Parts: sequence; structure tokens; C-alpha cells
Amino acid sequence: MSDSETCKRCGTCCQQGGPALHGPDVELLRAGRLNLDDLITVRRGELAFQPLADRPEPVPHEFLKLKGQNGTWCCAFYDEITKGCRRYAHRPMACGLLDCTDTGPLLAIAGQDLLTRFDCIAPDDPLLPLAHQHEQLCPCPDMQTISRDLERAETPATLLLELEAVVNRDLTFRSRVADEFQLSLAQELFYFGRPLFQLLLPLGLHAIETPSGLRLNVQGR
Repeated sequence: MSDSETCKRCGTCCQQGGPALHGPDVELLRAGRLNLDDLITVRRGELAFQPLADRPEPVPHEFLKLKGQNGTWCCAFYDEITKGCRRYAHRPMACGLLDCTDTGPLLAIAGQDLLTRFDCIAPDDPLLPLAHQHEQLCPCPDMQTISRDLERAETPATLLLELEAVVNRDLTFRSRVADEFQLSLAQELFYFGRPLFQLLLPLGLHAIETPSGLRLNVQGR
């Protein structure tokens, strides 16, 4: 908030999700004000809320955002007790521009100069080539096409089989790397984003663990 007199400290903006990071925010990482563990990668194609939007849409470009807390998208640095930010003095650019009485400045930067994980991973990081490899082997599926197909009276069995193959390939890849490099969950979410089976939940596809891997089930069918 650029002017504290206009902020009612209701917490709504923080509870709706942490901000996307933009080019200037890389200085927060370089200065140690933010860590990679504080970030989550939102991959191209997955469903996400754009600033001030009322429903999620597939994102056209990858970006980084501050992770959530307690299983929600509420910004990890939001303090429910004080109704304030734990990193206010070193908050990302989008937070500094946010003013609920004038959304113009925030909307002006939406989708512009977004930071990605590849802007933040060191060139000699052994996980860099693995992040690229994962992106090639396990791209985010076309959520709009899947949503349309699921609206049919009978869900094509071939669609579920194709999605299950991608979901299990993604899970196998990230599990192998996480074990090899002893990655924490926070590190995994930075380097590889959320697992694909989680990205499919908003479409009504639920994953069921079986001895042969995850199976997808359409809610209500």
C-alpha cells in the first residue's frame, strides 16, 4: 500500500494470495530478503487467479509468487493477529503498488516483466538442467480443452488414461529428484511447481493412490 491512510488493514488482498514477482524483486532475493523457499512456481498453462479476477484462468507465462500458508493461498507473510505483513519493509513491488481505492498501478504491471524460476536459479545449480528436463517431459496439460472434454456426458476413457500417464510421470520424476537431492517440499515447489494431479483438482479430477500408481477419478461420476 503506497499510502497507509487508504488502507483499512482488512487483510483481503493478502488472504487472496501472495503477489507475483516482477523484475525489480530479484534484488530482494539477492539481498536475502526473500529465499527460494518462500516462492512457488506457477507454470504456464495452469489455472491461477490474475490480479482482481473473480475466477482462475490458464496463465500465458510462467511466474513466481509468494507461497501460501496453512494449505491456502493466503500470503505466507500475512499476520492474522496484527492484520499486517511480516515483511512490509521489504515487500515485493506488486504489494507496494496495491491500493484498493486505485487498482490502476497494479493492473498496469499485471503480466509484465514477470520473474520465473529460471531467472533465479544459479547457472551452476545441478537442478537447473533437471528443471528444464521436467518442463519438457511433464508440461502442464491444456486445462481449457480438458475442462471442455469433461463436460461431455461420458468422459472419454482415453483422456483419463493420457492424463494418468502424465500425472504419474510427473510424480515419478519429482520424487526421484527430491530423494536424490534431499529437497524439502518448499524447494520442490520452487523448482518444479505443484504436482500435476493437484493442478487438475479444480477441474473435478481427483487422484486415487493405487499399487500401480495414481488413478484419476471424475468427481460425481
